[in-house]
Amino acid sequence: MYAQAVILVVYLLRLSLAQYALQEDYSGANFLSGFSFFTEADPTEGYFNYVDGTSSGLFSQSGDTVRLSVDSENVATGRGRKSVRLTSKAFYNHALIVIDVAHMPANIWGVWPAFWSTGQDWPSNGEIDIIEGVNLQSTNKITLHTDPGCTINGKDCQGSTGCSVDSGVYGDRINSEGGATYALEWTSEGMSIWGWSGDGAPSDVLGNTPDPSGWGTPTASFPSGSGCDVDTFFNNQQIIFDTTFCGVWAGTVWADDPKRSSLAPTCEEYVKNNPKAFADAYWTINALKVYSNGDGSTSSGAVSGATGNTGNTANIEDTV
Repeated sequence: MYAQAVILVVYLLRLSLAQYALQEDYSGANFLSGFSFFTEADPTEGYFNYVDGTSSGLFSQSGDTVRLSVDSENVATGRGRKSVRLTSKAFYNHALIVIDVAHMPANIWGVWPAFWSTGQDWPSNGEIDIIEGVNLQSTNKITLHTDPGCTINGKDCQGSTGCSVDSGVYGDRINSEGGATYALEWTSEGMSIWGWSGDGAPSDVLGNTPDPSGWGTPTASFPSGSGCDVDTFFNNQQIIFDTTFCGVWAGTVWADDPKRSSLAPTCEEYVKNNPKAFADAYWTINALKVYSNGDGSTSSGAVSGATGNTGNTANIEDTV
């Protein structure tokens, strides 16, 4: 136990030595220049239809604010309820990623929103779920997904279950407390994720030279070590936003709760026939910035619709 504590302290101290500088600012009018819409068939077996946000009206930008919505007006047809999924054009190896969210999809039956990153070869490139949950979940589920052979904090991170920390603000709490700021620091030493609600974030978080050493204890920490070399299991990550419906998590647990079953026999039927229920299933993003300390790499390239980039396969053992 003592040895684990020492490893964690050393890991956090080594992370704090990094000096970060702004690399990309995706806020406001810059957002679409750095992201592409994914419009292929759903990779998570859900009931939704990813569409181009600009032509569908589900993407909008005003000043520094970006809004990502779902169709809350029409009975769904075809592949399912219209939604958007955006993937960064840049691929990252080590970074400090900070997001200021004014609103995220609310706690609604059948909804599965996520802000995450992954590589195009899942799970070989790894997956980092920064903000994610389903249905009426009240706490954020921060999760890593990897190939077999990665154990962190005594938890096996492989595959769709992954290794999770249930901590931090999520859903209705974010929306009622004036938004939230989340930060992911990813280095060879591991990963730390912080989450603050309202105005609770440190003043330098979205500045030009943020310093994570002054941010206090992370909401979740995943140190690299003998059980999992982070650089082996995580690489070439793209940043992703999506709002999905049903699927292998939100849909799989539908029948486990009599309240859900009383709304409709299946998640798909509920999502199809109740468009107004999803009026609050939208993201409002005040800022998204990526920082570098020179310890990683960023490459830009054509995003191939993120075709190999299935990911977003959260822990379905937890019923919410």
